[in-house]
Amino acid sequence: MEKKFNDEVIYITGASAGIGFTTAQESLKNGATVVITGRDKAKLDAAENELKKVSNKVLSHNLDVSNESEIVSSLEEVHRKFGRIDGLVNNAPSIHTGRIVDMDLAAWKTNFKANLDAVFLTTKTVLPLMKEAKKGSIVNIASVVGLKGVAYMSAYGAAKAGLINFSRASAIEAAPFVRVNCVIPGAVLTPATERAIPDEAMMQATIDSIPLKRIAEPNELAQPIIFLLSSDASFITGSSLVVDGGKTADLNAGN
Repeated sequence: MEKKFNDEVIYITGASAGIGFTTAQESLKNGATVVITGRDKAKLDAAENELKKVSNKVLSHNLDVSNESEIVSSLEEVHRKFGRIDGLVNNAPSIHTGRIVDMDLAAWKTNFKANLDAVFLTTKTVLPLMKEAKKGSIVNIASVVGLKGVAYMSAYGAAKAGLINFSRASAIEAAPFVRVNCVIPGAVLTPATERAIPDEAMMQATIDSIPLKRIAEPNELAQPIIFLLSSDASFITGSSLVVDGGKTADLNAGN
């Protein structure tokens, strides 16, 4: 199989598990050098050790993406070490649910720190570096909750809707040498999804609401992400790729 990368350096936030981890795994298989980040050091170390079974071209940075000094310092360190950052995947999520009338401003802002503020910070940091290199691809991971109203997820949905629009705006500012795209997942079989859907009845209801009648595997998100990072997507920027099994094919269907 022809590899999609030639030692390109790809920085992936929230990569201890789920979509981020699988994207890191597939990027390594495709010849990239990968930097992963995560808040939980034990989980991050375990992820790094597992990824090293694929390739030694991986390192981890233990940080909180919502902490400006930590994320900026990490990106600058990676650029000093490798002299380049070719790809950025903004994947780290934060979900705080609750009724609007019960939510305080601090809880509301929690959703924005990781889901939107952090993406602003990473983009602001890497964009000048990529522009100078005249090469780069940024992929932001949003959610179908940013496309449709979902009760008790107003803050998360607003942050992800903002991320979708931010991706479009930054694609225009980043051109002509840097591409920015957005992947919009539906339900994916990750540890976070399993925690959010704790019983079999809820899981079945979720499956029944998806036209393809199943929940996506993480690899089914990793592959579109890698495509957008790679030169295969060289004329694609400012796009929003929905990967949800048809869940939002008709937003008026009430699915």
